[in-house]
Amino acid sequence: MKILIVGTGSIGMRHLRNCLAIDDSTSIAVVSRSKTLIEEFPAISVFDTIAAAFMEQQKYDAAIVATPTSLHVENCVDLIENGIKKIYLEKPVAQNLDHVDSLVALAQAKNVAVFVGFDLRFDLGLNHVKSLLEKKVIGNLISFQAEVGQYLPDWRQGTNYKEGMSAKAALGGGVMLDLIHEFDYLSWILGGFQRVFGFHKKIETLDIETEGIAVNILETKAGVLGVLSLDYIQKALNRNSKFVGDAGTIEWNYVTAEVKWNTHANQEWQYFDYKNVARNDRFLSILGAFLKADSPSIDDRLTSLEEGIQALRTVIQAKNSNNFEYNQL
Repeated sequence: MKILIVGTGSIGMRHLRNCLAIDDSTSIAVVSRSKTLIEEFPAISVFDTIAAAFMEQQKYDAAIVATPTSLHVENCVDLIENGIKKIYLEKPVAQNLDHVDSLVALAQAKNVAVFVGFDLRFDLGLNHVKSLLEKKVIGNLISFQAEVGQYLPDWRQGTNYKEGMSAKAALGGGVMLDLIHEFDYLSWILGGFQRVFGFHKKIETLDIETEGIAVNILETKAGVLGVLSLDYIQKALNRNSKFVGDAGTIEWNYVTAEVKWNTHANQEWQYFDYKNVARNDRFLSILGAFLKADSPSIDDRLTSLEEGIQALRTVIQAKNSNNFEYNQL
């Protein structure tokens, strides 16, 4: 198998190393302007542009796009027009909805499968939560709460966070797009959303262009209400969710790698933990599922391009609702 990786930031390098770990016979080419990459991986072909990667009739079985959000649609279009038939696109699909419908139409016309990198769908804890909800272990779901927060200056060691993608509006930064995982996994577990309303603000002490905190109210298609909070300011990573039913409660904690639940009939907590699972195992799982996705049985945890766009649409709607002056006291 021959794979083209576009972009070699932190996530692009993770995919590069994971591709080599999954199958050392895999042939990899990279689109990057990094000079150290050639020294670290001398056997890998490195190109300055996507166009250069396809010179001399080069062909690839799949491509991975891990560039800044603002380049995602453009990069996918270039890959499709050069004959790629399977693309793994890092989340989010784009920074806005301007050209996403055209991308869907092009992918469909060229029979190209595009999957979006929402790797939290491969988290063992969230899969356990989904199973418990489907089995109605806590009865009918009434409400949910989810939170994620992590201190932006600590995200990428050795870099100036004020110059990174997260801090720049033009690059598609901001806590809502950065942490769009939450919008996607909640939609995946709960069957989709029908309404959203959000508030977001900058955090002045971070001194960045983009929003650093957001609080969103969501209603599922089944009429369940919930709250999702996101921020760039909590020094220690905090990522969790709670699901309250009319017969019990389920809680997921990403940091402790644990799911716990109880019921009205049995108030003693029951536990599922996966502390022995490394974070990178999740990325290996989603990459493996993507590489096998041309088989008849596609892993249903993979996020389609349309689902990825729906997560983006939810974020954009939440952002737009912040502009309306409702209920001022």
